[in-house]
Amino acid sequence: MSQPLEFTQATNYEFNQDFNHEFNQDVLHGLSQQQKSIPCKWFYDAIGSKLFEAITKTEEYYLTRVETCLLEQVVKEIATITPDLSLVIEPGSGASVKTRILLSSQANLTTYVPMDISAEFLNHIARQLQQDYPNIKTTPLEGDFTKIHTPLSLNHDAERMVFFPGSTIGNFSPEDARALLRSFHHLAGKDGWLLIGVDSTQNEKQLLAAYNDKAGVTAEFNKNLLVRANRELRANFEVEQFSHEARFSKVEGKVEMHLVSSCEQTVKVASQDFNFAEGESIFTENCYKYTRRRFLAIADECSWQMEHAWQDQEESEFELFLLKSTV
Repeated sequence: MSQPLEFTQATNYEFNQDFNHEFNQDVLHGLSQQQKSIPCKWFYDAIGSKLFEAITKTEEYYLTRVETCLLEQVVKEIATITPDLSLVIEPGSGASVKTRILLSSQANLTTYVPMDISAEFLNHIARQLQQDYPNIKTTPLEGDFTKIHTPLSLNHDAERMVFFPGSTIGNFSPEDARALLRSFHHLAGKDGWLLIGVDSTQNEKQLLAAYNDKAGVTAEFNKNLLVRANRELRANFEVEQFSHEARFSKVEGKVEMHLVSSCEQTVKVASQDFNFAEGESIFTENCYKYTRRRFLAIADECSWQMEHAWQDQEESEFELFLLKSTV
């Protein structure tokens, strides 16, 4: 039997060196490919996390607005369905804004576990939550939630829910989404719950606007990857020589984010040179827009059964799914 995986408390920064090494390896590997890339998880240092929260407040980024409104409408129903819920775990918790709606509605909730890769930002949010919800123990865990392969050391008698809002599942290809949903069983435990937001919107104009806001916040968020590489990996990206670009693939039903080189140039990262042609891009993020049918098929393959679903009726095809573990 595998041993429980202990995530490091966010107040302990022992993981930072490991993360720096992994960031270095991911960037060097990604820039060595024919389609240069950097994994999207590296967006979320302290600055990137704050920029993402700013994105969620832009007029064009409908996802947060729609999901927040939907959650507020159905949270009492969720509480009725899960009256004995005592532990909520949120992978990639960010600012935990929508989580407050959930925390305020669960009468028997005793523990909230936010998980994030940015310890500094996570600590800040955790302190606020502990102050605002003194009767709920907030236990922040620093780590990469995509690498959970064994159970966490949690209260195995507690009724648990994994909360995964924001259509973050869209950042994962179908294959990777399956792996992630299977790994969530290590968090939810037997008979656990998964409350997940999924965006099925296929309106190209609406999608491209959402990922390319007029104020340029998404562009700054995307370029922060290069700023971070300069700061942490001894890189010498000329950030202004790269432009943010969102692309929609109707065939695959996804938005892609890229950083496009405006000229022919050579960039050094950790003493290695990488050549860019004019117009060549660094691929930074997928945003899949899974249809209801496609998402539920993936969930079923991963032993999650739909118990309830709620869909936005106003401006998108966004849904909240409440799933139950069948393992």
